[in-house]
Amino acid sequence: MKRFLTIIFCALMACVSIYAPASARQSLPVDTGKVTASLVSSHDTIGAGQSFYVALRTQLDDGWHTYWRNPGDSGEPVQMRWKLPDGMRAGEIHWPLPRPLPTGPFVNYGFEGEPLFPVEFTIPPSAKTGDILMLTAEFYYLVCKDVCVPENGEADILIEVGPAVADETWGPKIETALLETPRKAGVSGAIRNVEIAGKDSVEIDLAGLPEGDFKTAYFFPYDQGILRHNEPQAVNFGDKGLRLTTGADYYWTDDDMPKTLSGVVVYDAAGKYSGVEVDLAVGAAVDIGAAASGGAAGNPSGHASGNTGSNTGSNIGGITLWGAVIGAFLGGLILNLMPCVFPIISLKALSLSKTAHSTNAAARSSAWAYTIGVLATFIALAVILLIVKSTGAQIGWGFQLQSPKVVGLLALLLFVIGLNLLGMFEFGGSLQNTGASLTQKDGLSGSFFTGALAVIVATPCTAPFMAGAMGYALAQPAMVMFLVFIALGFGFALPFLILGYAPALLTKLPKPGPWMARFKEVLAFPMFAAAIWLVWVLSLQAGSDGVLIVLAAGLIAALAIWLFKGSKVWSKALAGLAVAAALILPAVLLTPAQNSASTYTAGLETQVWSQKAVEDNLAKGRPVFVDFTAAWCVTCKVNERLVLKTKGVQDMFKDTDTAFLIADWTNKDDVIAAELERYGRAGVPLYLVYLPKNGAEKGKVLPQTLTYNVIKEALEP
Repeated sequence: MKRFLTIIFCALMACVSIYAPASARQSLPVDTGKVTASLVSSHDTIGAGQSFYVALRTQLDDGWHTYWRNPGDSGEPVQMRWKLPDGMRAGEIHWPLPRPLPTGPFVNYGFEGEPLFPVEFTIPPSAKTGDILMLTAEFYYLVCKDVCVPENGEADILIEVGPAVADETWGPKIETALLETPRKAGVSGAIRNVEIAGKDSVEIDLAGLPEGDFKTAYFFPYDQGILRHNEPQAVNFGDKGLRLTTGADYYWTDDDMPKTLSGVVVYDAAGKYSGVEVDLAVGAAVDIGAAASGGAAGNPSGHASGNTGSNTGSNIGGITLWGAVIGAFLGGLILNLMPCVFPIISLKALSLSKTAHSTNAAARSSAWAYTIGVLATFIALAVILLIVKSTGAQIGWGFQLQSPKVVGLLALLLFVIGLNLLGMFEFGGSLQNTGASLTQKDGLSGSFFTGALAVIVATPCTAPFMAGAMGYALAQPAMVMFLVFIALGFGFALPFLILGYAPALLTKLPKPGPWMARFKEVLAFPMFAAAIWLVWVLSLQAGSDGVLIVLAAGLIAALAIWLFKGSKVWSKALAGLAVAAALILPAVLLTPAQNSASTYTAGLETQVWSQKAVEDNLAKGRPVFVDFTAAWCVTCKVNERLVLKTKGVQDMFKDTDTAFLIADWTNKDDVIAAELERYGRAGVPLYLVYLPKNGAEKGKVLPQTLTYNVIKEALEP
């Protein structure tokens, strides 16, 4: 019967990275030659008077590129002309961040790969529910490699008027594209024409920059003729900002120069290509301070200076490699005390009680088997994370519990383990007799799988020291990521490994006897409790249909156990079919609900998080508190119950007119994952506070363990 549990466990691991497919709202693709273009919508349906986005999606052949709004030395920008229903108007293109594209002696500004070009629309107030509106785009772009080819096409997309329903595929991707569009962030800037060593040059001073690495900062002007695109931009740092110096172009000979020039400064933010929009006062100066110490490595004060490439001494969000390793190790130790791990840790306690009075070698072997199971599973999770991230998907700590399929299979597995502990069926006498080599092998196998299962169940929890370490690991190359994950696993397994080498501690336990049977039965109830919790999580992910599916799978699993106890061949065969049916039900039928419920039910007005919601509330002069949470995050639930739902904290939010925004990561959400990554986090919880005086570019990160005073101090003006 041990094979029965092994089958379920292997199926669970196989489903770890499965996510339900989503139907996308998009036009038919148009192959224009070197580009395949289509229109994609942020919403499947949208109400009258409400806004939504349609984006031009361009899939360029390898090595080919199109152009930004300022194409650089040559080229033409992507262009769109719309045919729209009466009363609807097209907004401006939200341009992605450009990159320099050297071509011979020229440098152009543009895009490769699959850039999105979102445009905002508003449904006419006169539209009626059920109306089908057609948007037609005529698009043009110059696509270049060794040669340039002008290409154009036309595509139609249909939008239904009705209750707002975001598209599961393109809604998050368009939201991510909008988040990555550069915005103003309170940067002070100036630009002037100077002569340096007899050369006509441009100096750009910038102060008040956001947090990031500016060693390779680059300025893209919106207008032609400001600077020579093919000349390098030298970066020099003061303790308050930086100065970019490059060659001047023809614009400066014009007597009618504007008072302000605008553009985008790009930089590295924790390994991510980022940008900020800046307005530059022409002919003015900005105080960037004295030259920073540290020579070429200097950065504007307060900004991270790490290189997120292969340099293992890098620093992201203030964390170094060894800081991340130590933090992961300590987090792994503390993870043993988190409530989500208790049901599985209790299985190991049962195993230790059985080996307490056996040979020292048996206890050590069991401890090492458990440790290897823990380390192997952490490494497997790291491999899956690397594979999924290599596809461009956003993913983080606890990712498997964002899949209803995995949650359903895990609930089923814990239910079956609980039945075993109650004596409804047995693995056999392997754990009762450690003398024979075969049974000792079975015992080691059990310890290995206990360690593996403990890791999977532990992921809803984020222990202290873990958040920064995991965020650092996911932004690093593979070998660094493996090192951090192994440190986390070793910390997690260490207490039981020590017990395996401490026979004096183990012998304090009572000798094996009838008490062990009762102890085993008692441990069934934490298993059932964990299974109930997972079914509750599933109700938020997949709705009432999901709960029905997993309960039906539990019924079939119980039937399989009953049939397996029969002595007839046909009974065993039917048991095998029932096992297959119990696994297929959640693995195939469970899918995310169209609109998952929020995991937070506090007694105050809440809003769904988006960057736009943050900006809108700040514009009204309201502080903003953002709760990045998930139904399966035990730490989140503890903070909600003990702090956020208390009358004192809720009264504080009301008295300060603080907007409470919820970013619910219960189901997979690439936009939330991208925002977590922006703050150097790989999972939830994450708590942010924005104050109107500081703007929406960067929120203040609060500790993972919240208190009334922590929130109060963060909200003080």
